[in-house]
Amino acid sequence: MLKNYKQYFLILLFTILLTMGCSNKLNVINNKDDLNNKNIGIYTGSEYDTIAENNILDVSISYYNSYSDQISALKSGKIDGFLTDEPLAKEIIKENSNLKILDEKLTEDSYAFAINPNKQDLQKAINEVLNTMKQNGKLQELEEKWMGNEESKKELDNYNYDASKGTIKFATVSGSAPFAYMKNNKIVGYDIDVINYICKELGYKLEVIEMAFEGIIPALKSGKVDVSGCSIIVTEERKKSVLFSEPDYTGGIVVVVRGKNEK
Repeated sequence: MLKNYKQYFLILLFTILLTMGCSNKLNVINNKDDLNNKNIGIYTGSEYDTIAENNILDVSISYYNSYSDQISALKSGKIDGFLTDEPLAKEIIKENSNLKILDEKLTEDSYAFAINPNKQDLQKAINEVLNTMKQNGKLQELEEKWMGNEESKKELDNYNYDASKGTIKFATVSGSAPFAYMKNNKIVGYDIDVINYICKELGYKLEVIEMAFEGIIPALKSGKVDVSGCSIIVTEERKKSVLFSEPDYTGGIVVVVRGKNEK
């Protein structure tokens, strides 16, 4: 009788362990339809949640304050994907070969500098420089520099000029490569280089201020900062709160998921 109980217990234990193993198996995501009824990560303060709800059926959302937290959550199976801008996604894949980007973009977007709503003159001046940069190829040059693969070229240009017009306080999020990120204890990136060039052309000193993404628009509205850039998408909702420059980049939102090697 005791022997039968032992056999029953072993069978029960094996069944439980097998069930646990099956339940811990990570979902395989190959397209956005595979994300239906799954859990995805969203950067706090972004509008990715609205984009997800408009493009993916019955999605469950978890919010994170950094991409590193989202990457960890994705690898551990807490989420099955997260939304981000395509250039940021490509940078993430460079450092995490076991992740991949779904082929289908969720949106096609314009990115621009957000500006204090009371500084129309500054908006006009920035736009004039941006349009010149588009015409003379400078903007394309900086895009190729920061979106490319030659790491040695990814340094900010140092300009010697008269900053007689004062200081532009520029808010950014340093975890937004290639637009803004930390390198050698300094915030660098595409948006930083572009605004650095604009300040040189306009005669302003640039002061870079790091903050959380969700604090940027309130800081612009209150006058704490003058301009912000960190892959900010132009939306009708944001236009109600701040001014925007002419777009300095065109891209879209993609989904990062586990690759085939992530089991």
